[in-house]
Amino acid sequence: MATPPHRTAEAPTGAEAGTPGSGVLPDCRVEYFAARPTGPPDGARTRRDLALLDDGIRVRVLYPHSVRTDPAFLGYASMLSEAGGEIRTVDRLPAPVAVLDRSVALLPVGPPGSEPVEITAAPVVDQLLWTLAFTWDHGWRCPDAGEPEELRTAILGMLANGDKDETVARRLGMSVRTCRRHVASIMADLNAASRFQAGLLAARGGLLGPPPEP
Repeated sequence: MATPPHRTAEAPTGAEAGTPGSGVLPDCRVEYFAARPTGPPDGARTRRDLALLDDGIRVRVLYPHSVRTDPAFLGYASMLSEAGGEIRTVDRLPAPVAVLDRSVALLPVGPPGSEPVEITAAPVVDQLLWTLAFTWDHGWRCPDAGEPEELRTAILGMLANGDKDETVARRLGMSVRTCRRHVASIMADLNAASRFQAGLLAARGGLLGPPPEP
């Protein structure tokens, strides 16, 4: 299976942060957990994801909500789901990262296209894994046509923040027209005279979900 090259960073004991590696992806035997801020993946990455699943490895991948309206991404998501993979989307992802078997992290360093650095320092890997898991727990399944409550909560939260329709639509990966239709429906259900009032009523009524864990 073709794999991208990478560099290696050992535990912080005075060694350099990254040194040239062998060009071979570390063995992944149990789980591949990744966050990808852009999509859809290219053909090579799709084949790698499917090959991992063929080997019996659990594959979980995070993407931003904005990819949910991309036909190419939805095709990839369907293939991965049918093969046993799991995809969720969230509001935003700051940077790409992958954690293999909860013990090795691959983190790109430098400009786009740079070789990823292999991180084996346990405290760093554990922190990256915790961040991925926390983000995963707040994600939406994809593909999945039944997420009205999650969508409603996300829109209400952004209304409470005073976000404009264009901002809400962009962050949720939908057209402005579709976004305005959702907002109008929510305002009617809450009998709100304005977008901000809808968010305020939702917050007072406990409709924005539980507060984030510290």
